[in-house]
Amino acid sequence: MIEQPPDHCAVAINPQLRGAHLLLQKDLSLVNRLVALMPASDRAIFLEHSEMVELKVQTVLAQAGKNSDHAYFPVDCVVVSLLHDNGADGVEIGLVGNEGMANTSLVLGVRTSAFTSVVQGAGRSFKIHHKELEKLLAENLCLRVVLNRYIDVRMRQLAQRVACKNSHTVKQRLARWLLMTRDRAHANELFLTHEILALMLGVRRESVTLAARSLQTHGLISYTRGYVMLMDTAALEEVACTCYRSDIAVYERTLRQPCPTTA
Repeated sequence: MIEQPPDHCAVAINPQLRGAHLLLQKDLSLVNRLVALMPASDRAIFLEHSEMVELKVQTVLAQAGKNSDHAYFPVDCVVVSLLHDNGADGVEIGLVGNEGMANTSLVLGVRTSAFTSVVQGAGRSFKIHHKELEKLLAENLCLRVVLNRYIDVRMRQLAQRVACKNSHTVKQRLARWLLMTRDRAHANELFLTHEILALMLGVRRESVTLAARSLQTHGLISYTRGYVMLMDTAALEEVACTCYRSDIAVYERTLRQPCPTTA
């Protein structure tokens, strides 16, 4: 039985604003960027072997040290990867939205997860069983290349996280995390607490309070208890550490390469 994460791991996103632009997208298979990279014929095969599911906040998609049965390709939900240490609640080491997939170890044929993956923002996702995914990877060169490239991106971003924590201030990292969440939630309005932010950044709550107060004083965000509105995202990017832009650049540079169709 998979244990549910503590309530403070949840980050609610305003359902009226979250992914509002996605309502205009008729073909949801094109919303997840990894699925959209596949040629139409390959994408059709992928969709035949997957299903669209609604994921609620706090749903555990993978638990560290346990076997995972499914991979997820988010459409408009947000998934956080947590690294636990000595029974602690965990520190955020990755956010996944419609740019990627959750439970990437299944691409490598490894069912045992190294991290815990929890739904942070409710929404929809494509879900595919590991056996079906293995079969598609064996038969589909394009899918195999795209997902291998994505894993490379995640590895680079994970390394960037380590450097970020040791090199940048809490204020810079908070700005980066808010922007990352905005990018994946497709909304400037987020419902979260300082306790959640402290957990995600791996710092004391008092440190988050000081950093958030500074951002609000300069008009970059507006916040009350459990609610944050990003007021000036351009200015927030100026404050955020360089890791934010670096992560985006690595993703775009790696995944924009043409997808091969033959071996």
